[in-house]
Amino acid sequence: MHTSVGIKLSEIMSMEYFNQLTILGGQRGLDNYISKVNVMEVPDIINWVRPGEFLLTTAYSIRDDIDKLNDLIPTMKEIGVSGLGIKTKRYVDSLPESVLQTANAYDFPLVSIPIDMSFGDIISNVLTSVVNKQMDLLVQIDEFNTRLKEIMLRGGELEDIGKMIQSIVHAPVAIVEEIFKDYVILTDQYEDQFTSIVEKLIKRQTFKMKYLKGDSGIEADQDIIRNQTVKRMMIPIYSDGVSYGYVIIWDIDENIPERALMIIEAATSLIALYSSKKLSIYENENKHKVDFIEELLSSDESQQARAAEKAAYFNFNLSDSYGVLMVSLDKAYTDLVRTPNNTEMLKQLNSKLISVVERVHRFYKGKMIYANKSDRVVFLIGFDKENDEITMKKAMSSLGSELLDFARLENLNKKISLGLGRVYRDYRYLHKSYREAQRAIHQLSLKGNKHMMHFDDLGIYRILSNAEVLPDIKQFFIEVLGPIVLYDREKDAELLATLKMYYACGQNLKKVSEELFTHYNTIIYRMQRIKEIGNIDFSNPDESLNVHMALKMLDVISIDQLDFDN
Repeated sequence: MHTSVGIKLSEIMSMEYFNQLTILGGQRGLDNYISKVNVMEVPDIINWVRPGEFLLTTAYSIRDDIDKLNDLIPTMKEIGVSGLGIKTKRYVDSLPESVLQTANAYDFPLVSIPIDMSFGDIISNVLTSVVNKQMDLLVQIDEFNTRLKEIMLRGGELEDIGKMIQSIVHAPVAIVEEIFKDYVILTDQYEDQFTSIVEKLIKRQTFKMKYLKGDSGIEADQDIIRNQTVKRMMIPIYSDGVSYGYVIIWDIDENIPERALMIIEAATSLIALYSSKKLSIYENENKHKVDFIEELLSSDESQQARAAEKAAYFNFNLSDSYGVLMVSLDKAYTDLVRTPNNTEMLKQLNSKLISVVERVHRFYKGKMIYANKSDRVVFLIGFDKENDEITMKKAMSSLGSELLDFARLENLNKKISLGLGRVYRDYRYLHKSYREAQRAIHQLSLKGNKHMMHFDDLGIYRILSNAEVLPDIKQFFIEVLGPIVLYDREKDAELLATLKMYYACGQNLKKVSEELFTHYNTIIYRMQRIKEIGNIDFSNPDESLNVHMALKMLDVISIDQLDFDN
């Protein structure tokens, strides 16, 4: 529990039972909170103290070296000890002036305890006060949570939650919903400045922890409001492995009680229910959109007809032109996070993907329908019929670049691939655009250094990636390079790797030797064996082209899946 869920030393000293206590030094530390009491009767007490403790001592263990307090006080201050109470008339008559100066320098309270006052009574009275205060805080937390539940049950919005928070902090408040990038701001003045701050935080993803406030997890920073520096506190809304956003409070008058922050922090899991409910609604709507889009992108005419009947409900204009933009989480990454120990990582990943999609939807001004399923999102981008092909292609590419920019803000840009299909003027051909986007993404997975590709940029792979010609491709490869592959398997001769490099280096044998770190004569020997085993005449342009094409086919087929026996 927080060290501040206790009682201030000044409150202790104002109680009737403790009216005989006197402050010797470190008076500016009287507002330190006490949550525990400990007794110091060994010189190495530092190894045992904890934040929020008030230490009691007769100074017996350091009676012959009372100046040791000059070393202990800075260390206890750093740990978070609340103060030190000393029976000064038992084993030491008074404290040296240097010790009092150290206490004042570190704002570390040194309290004189009457010799006849029992440590047991002190501990009992202090802990009773601490427990009473903690119980009072728990009651306030329970009352706050009850009111919050009532708001939730009434279907309250972020603004209702924000007003409730503002009622206990009496300061400007914002609630940022991180997944959908929604927010509300409640303030009586300077709303434009607070809005600007919040939007920059969302856009730039500057929710970074500057320092931790005690053990509360509250993040703190500063903003400039009307030329004045104002403390900004951000309380994370976090539940079940998902970050849902932040409650942001600006302490303009510097008088927000810390217990108010703890009440809010204790209620963040309930506040997360709002986003969780919104996410559930999104997922339910998304399920219907997935069904609609899957029917629309089917090559089956009956499914297309069913989709056409529902088009108006999803704001899909059957007379517009549409193209498919597909976003796919990279397979290598999703395979990693789907392992049993990484389920929370996958949940966060999906939340980030939803967040990126929602940002794109919010800022895009054109026609768009989208749905996400598992590890991919399908966008249908609409255009008026009068638009020309070049304009529509540029618009889709621009949208793809913007999507990658938003993904970069979520640190997701290197984990996704974007495939763009062509725009079709008849919705019944949209399944072609969908297949084209898929083929572009497949080619990206082979490239490894790009994250967006349009189908038109596939070059020869527009043909090679066509599933309908895949059987012919496999057979062609076996006929052209099958003998080379079989010889490599038997002799481990690396002929196929040498042949790949031969074309990659523009058929320059010296460069092949350099790239493979292999002696030039060895490369000449390998090329001779390739000619003999494969019966290839590289001086014949047609035969050389066939070999080059067969090597290109390795980007769409797997050698291990080829049947060389038939």
